[in-house]
Formats: sequence, structure tokens, C-alpha cells
Amino acid sequence: MSTINKPAKPLYGFLTSDFLRLCLAITVFAAGTWQEHVSIGYIVYELTDSEFYLALAFAVRFLPFLIISNYIGYISDLVSRRNLLIILMLIGSIALLIMSFLISADFINYYIILFYIFISGSVWSSTMITQQSYSYDLTGYKYSVKGIAITKGADRIGGMLGGVLAGVLVMKNYRFPFIVSGCLQIIAALILIPNSKISLYSPKTKTRPKITEIISILKRNKILLTVVILSCGTEIFGFSHNSLIPVFVKDVLGGDGQDLGLMMSFRQIGGIIGLLSIVLFGSYIKKGLWLLFVIFGFGISLFLLGFQNHYIYFVIVSLCVNIFASSCDSLYQIITQRSVENKNRGKAMGAWLFTIGSGPLGYLIIGLLSNFISKNIGDLTSIYNSIGPQMTINITGMILIIISLAAFKYSKKLKEIPA
Repeated sequence: MSTINKPAKPLYGFLTSDFLRLCLAITVFAAGTWQEHVSIGYIVYELTDSEFYLALAFAVRFLPFLIISNYIGYISDLVSRRNLLIILMLIGSIALLIMSFLISADFINYYIILFYIFISGSVWSSTMITQQSYSYDLTGYKYSVKGIAITKGADRIGGMLGGVLAGVLVMKNYRFPFIVSGCLQIIAALILIPNSKISLYSPKTKTRPKITEIISILKRNKILLTVVILSCGTEIFGFSHNSLIPVFVKDVLGGDGQDLGLMMSFRQIGGIIGLLSIVLFGSYIKKGLWLLFVIFGFGISLFLLGFQNHYIYFVIVSLCVNIFASSCDSLYQIITQRSVENKNRGKAMGAWLFTIGSGPLGYLIIGLLSNFISKNIGDLTSIYNSIGPQMTINITGMILIIISLAAFKYSKKLKEIPA
């Protein structure tokens, strides 16, 4: 048997050459992905000058989480996750290069952008579930906390680099970010080719499961069910604030595309700090209790973010928002995979990713609420530079605080999850 078919041996602890290549591939892929995310947000707001249309574009990106996440979860339990990742990355690169061609040919409008965003969201959601399941394959249960946090950190580092690139490129020509992103995703796929075809902790059972099996798992597993419910809440009222960041940069802070790129990059630093806390203290703090404190902090920081009218203060509070957001995201993934049998990890991640599909509801709510407040509530210039988006963030932050307090009271099993 060729050595490429054998699981890689650890170089130190849980670190293997396969795991390190995965982290590098994720970094490069994320640089391309987040560059495209920043650019699309700026382009849509420039074309439409509408908070609602911007929110709708973000909602379309998350529709695939509802439609295909469970299917990808089942597929990832049956096939080589390395091969699946490579295929997904190459599909993403093709979509990006086609988009750059359409922009070059001046054949672009809002509806074409929406269709592209749906394809991009499909690749993004499928890659997200596969790379985190693959990370667990390479590190195993014992080191899964550090492994998932490190791979998420690689994603954040790539996002930071991508944000800076996007801010510069989108101001020069709209097609440049898509060309560069397409090339980066091809490189990410090539990086994974030397990895072993099988991993030390891949599921051993390859029998074809029923697509409805996850429903039975959720009925039996109260911890996973609680995570799914909380994840829906944080998606709708927490992570949905991302759709208003381009509005904040332009209307609240008076910035441009380059400012948006720098802002998104700096926010990634907060994400990295949150992930480092998991790597350093993940073995000492109860995961469920930690998650609830993080959700509470997420709500507090969002509430404060809505009051920030000055660029520096906004950046600082935004960094805090991302510390809690990235910690929350990673803890969801850690608890999800550790709460089920090894053979069901892909399906469980599919169920969690399905909850991210509730994001479109959050984006629509936040877009409609922002428009309603802007049109029906008088200017409060002593408090807000742009009352609609800022007060909307205040409201969603308060709702997230209420969700966390309710979870503290009622989610007993979640709080008992060991470190």
C-alpha cells in the first residue's frame, strides 16, 4: 500500500503533517472566501444603496445551510473528507472565476449577484462542515478542542488577510477580488493533495444511513438539541449583525471600501483572541457553562456596539464582539461533535449547520427593522449617527442577553458538560 493511503503519524502530540497542511489550506481558502464576502457586501450596497437589499443578499448566502447542510453531513460520513474538501474548493474557484468574467464583460446586476451568492454559500457551507469534521478525524476526541480551535484560528487568519486584500482590490476594480480569490482556492485544494486518503479517527462504519436519522439522534440527545436551539438564537440575533457592517462603515463612520476591508480584518483579530482562549483554557473550563457565558458576552458587546459613532471606539467594541462570536461558534462545533458517537459526527455537524440556515431570517429581520426605524423614528443625533442600523444592533443585543439568561436557568445538562 502506498504511504499516501496510510494515516499520518503525529509529529508532536496531535500535530501531524496532514493536520498542518489542513490548517494551511484553510488559511489560504479563507483568504479567498472572506475577500469575496467583503467585496460582495460593498458591491451590493454600492449598486442598491439599500439596507434591505444588502440584508437580502446576506440571507441568500445562508439559504444553502438550510437546503444542503444535512446532505453534506451524511456524505462526509461516507466518503474521504480530504477528497470531498478538494472537490469543494475547486468548485468554489470555478464559480469565482466565472463571476470575474461576468464583471469584466459588464454583464452583472443584482439578480446575477444573488444567484452567484447562493452558489458561493453552497460551497462555503459544505466546506465548513467538511473541514471541521476532517479536523476531528486528524486529532481525535482527546485533542478535538484544540484541533477545532486551531483550524478555526487558521480560518480567522485567512479572513484577516482576505479583508485587507479585498479593501484594496475592490476600490481598483470589482473583478480583481474574484480573480485573486479563485486562484487562492485552487492553491488551497492543491495543498491538500499530499494528505493521506484515510485518517486515524475517521468513522469506521460506512453503511448508508437514512436521511431522517438525525431526527432520532436529536430526540435522544438533549445536549445536541439544546445546542441546535441556542445556535438558532445566536444566528438570528447575533451573527446577523454582520449584514449591517457595510452600512456602519459608510453611513455611521463615513468610510469607504478600503475602510470596510481594514475593519473586517481587524475584527478577525478578535476572533483569533477568542480561539486562543479555547486553546489555552479549553481543558480547564466546563464547555457548556463557558458557552453560556460567551453568549451573554456576545449580547452585551453587541448592545454596546450600537452606540459607537467614532471609528476607533467602533473598532475596539467590534473586536470584543468577535472575541465572543468566534468563541461561541467554535464551542458549538466542539460540543456538537463530542456529544455524539464517532460515526454520527458528520450528521450532527449537518444538524448544527442547518441552524446556521436560520441566518436568512435574522438578516431579513435586521434589514426590515433597520429600515422601519430609519423611516419612523426621528433623528437622535445626540446618540446616533444613523439611527436605523445602530438602534437595530442595540435591540438584537438585548434579545441575545435574554436568550443567554434563559439558557442559564433551563439548560441544566448543557451546564454539566465537563471540560
